[in-house]
Amino acid sequence: MPKNINTSNREMIKGVFEVPMYYKDFSCKGKDCRDSCCKEWKVTIPFSQYILLHGLSCNKKVKEKIDRTFRIVYQPTNERYAEIVHTIDGNCPLQKEDGLCSLHETCGEEVLPWVCRYYPRGPRMNYGFEASCANSCEKTLELLFANDDYFAFETKELKFFMSKPKNDFTEEEKINYSNIRNEVFSLLSNRSKSFSSRLLELGELLNPSIETNGYQNELLNIELLMEFINNLKTFFDDRFPRLLNQLNKALENYNNVSYSIEFNKRLTKFKELINNEEILFEKMIINDIYFKQFPFQTNFKPWNQYLALCASYIITKFIAINLVNEKSNLEELIDILSLSYTVISHSDFDKLISVFMNEEGYNNLPKLAKLIQF
Repeated sequence: MPKNINTSNREMIKGVFEVPMYYKDFSCKGKDCRDSCCKEWKVTIPFSQYILLHGLSCNKKVKEKIDRTFRIVYQPTNERYAEIVHTIDGNCPLQKEDGLCSLHETCGEEVLPWVCRYYPRGPRMNYGFEASCANSCEKTLELLFANDDYFAFETKELKFFMSKPKNDFTEEEKINYSNIRNEVFSLLSNRSKSFSSRLLELGELLNPSIETNGYQNELLNIELLMEFINNLKTFFDDRFPRLLNQLNKALENYNNVSYSIEFNKRLTKFKELINNEEILFEKMIINDIYFKQFPFQTNFKPWNQYLALCASYIITKFIAINLVNEKSNLEELIDILSLSYTVISHSDFDKLISVFMNEEGYNNLPKLAKLIQF
């Protein structure tokens, strides 16, 4: 590592991490990635890394690209200080024509911003050592969807060069975290029931006092579902353009008079094309909640986390059903879902969508049962 790099706020953290079984097989696809994380993503870096990058002694051409790549954000903080400024075609200025990174090639992996160095890996070190990969990466979904095995874990010795988070949790809190998480994973992996039924039971588990009377007898209400989706379009507006674009495409060629007929036709076709869709969504959702530490996300009530989870499931499945067609294959389904998760996993989507669910009244199990069972 060059001598002029100040690493005083970082350290090499080594430990035995709990990881999903697919983790050991993950490797970046680099130039072979169909939707590169180097393109269009709003990547921010902390103050320490901004100073590090601008203090590098390196190749003049690369140095000039570094100066053009990162700009200070409006109202910066220590953790969110600067952002990548994309070229006119949406690429990171440091990305070469072959898809590889000129900063990585010239200066080495150790100088890369943390998000670039470790994405889609997400190390967590507060309640215990955990690591997984985000659904927004197509390689993650390819590994998840490679088989119908249950989502399972193993331990692996890993190391991450980064700031170590504060750990203020007692042993009792850590045990409670582990027990609740294991109960959630066990419930969602019970394939003797439909996945939508498992999601509804999860609501009862997280909030025993919530209104449950009669939800077991509810069925999908397509008119309510379409109302929900159309309300989302107004809510997304300029907040989440990627999801809005997907929803607009999903709603193409619907006839207001025959929502039910058209939706059921598309749903039947989707299940014919993706015959293990229940298992795919099960594994994808479990991976997402493991990555986010659900239902222990910071400053976020468990019930609101649950509402965000249900909304994520409804939205991604609706989009997939309507965008997958007779020419589609598993690769195209992965591209649809990973694109959705670039928003769901890497923005303030969860907290904002939970506000929407509460304000619009989609926040009780009888109503959710009408939306989620498809």
